[in-house]
Amino acid sequence: MKRAAVAALVLLAVALTHDARPRAAAPPHYQLVEHWVHFPPEVSTWGMVTGVDVDAHDNVFVFHRNDRMPIMEFDRRGNFVRAWGQGLFKTTHFLRVDREGSVWITDRGDMRAIKFDQRGKILLTLGKKGVLGDNTSTDAFNGMADLAVARNGDIFVADGEGPNTRVAKFSKSGAFLKWWGGKGSAPGQFDMPHSIAVDSKDRVYVADRSNNRIQIFDRDGTYLNEWTHFGTPWGISIRGDRVFIVDGTANNCLYVANLKDGAIIEKIEGLSNPTAVAIDSAGALYVAEVNGTNLKKFVRR
Repeated sequence: MKRAAVAALVLLAVALTHDARPRAAAPPHYQLVEHWVHFPPEVSTWGMVTGVDVDAHDNVFVFHRNDRMPIMEFDRRGNFVRAWGQGLFKTTHFLRVDREGSVWITDRGDMRAIKFDQRGKILLTLGKKGVLGDNTSTDAFNGMADLAVARNGDIFVADGEGPNTRVAKFSKSGAFLKWWGGKGSAPGQFDMPHSIAVDSKDRVYVADRSNNRIQIFDRDGTYLNEWTHFGTPWGISIRGDRVFIVDGTANNCLYVANLKDGAIIEKIEGLSNPTAVAIDSAGALYVAEVNGTNLKKFVRR
C-alpha cells in the first residue's frame, strides 16, 4: 500500500477515535405516567407520601400525611376505591400488603404497627400507643420504621428511625420471638434500619440507611451478605428476581437490580426524596416521594 494511503487511513482512525460529536443515548426503559390518579372530591392533592404497595389484583394502597384520608386505595387505572384511617395515626410511615391481602402500616409517631383488612378493620396491633421501648423490648418500639411479612406469617419490624437499632421478629399472631442488631457498622449491626423486605426464600433484606448499605440475613437473623453500592437506601421492595431500592438522600433515584447478586439493571433519576417503592404484576413502578408530596407511576416502554 502506498505511503499516502496508509497515512490517510491512520488519520481516519484517529478522527473516529476522537469524534466529539454527541451520540444518541440509549432510551430509558421506563417512562413517567402523568396525571395517572383520579382523586375523590374530598382530596385534590397528595400529602407527604410515605408508603405504597399493591395487592394481588394490582390495586394500589397509599399512605400519606393527610388527616382526612391517610390510607387511600386506587385500582390499576387510578380510579379511587376507598379510604380509611381518619384520626388514627400520629406520623404515617410505611405501608405493606402481605400475601393474604392484609394492609399493614407503621406509625412512627405512636410507635405502632397496625394490620387491617382491605376495608379498614383492625386485625392486629404491634406496640403500645405512645409507649417507648429499647432494643430488648418485647412489646414496645422506639424507632418504628417498616415491616415485612414472610410466607409463614412471621413479621419482621425495622425498629430503627430513632434510638433503637434493631430488627424485631414476631410470629403471625404477634408474639415476640427475637431481635437482632444493635448500634454500629459491623456486619449484623445497624445505624438506622429504615426499610425491610423478605424474598421468596425468606431471606431478610434491611436498608441500613445511615451505614449506606443493604444487609442480608436468613430468617433467624444470621448475617449473610451486604451491598454497599446503592447510595443511601431509604426503601426496599422485592418482586420475583428483582430488588427495587430508593435512595432519598444524595442521589434521589430508584435502582432496579438483580436479586441474586445486587447488580444494577436500571436507574431512574430526578426523584424528590423517594422513600418507598412498589411494583405491580405488569412491572409498573409506584414511587412515594416525601418532600415531593407525590406518588409517581412509571411504566415500561
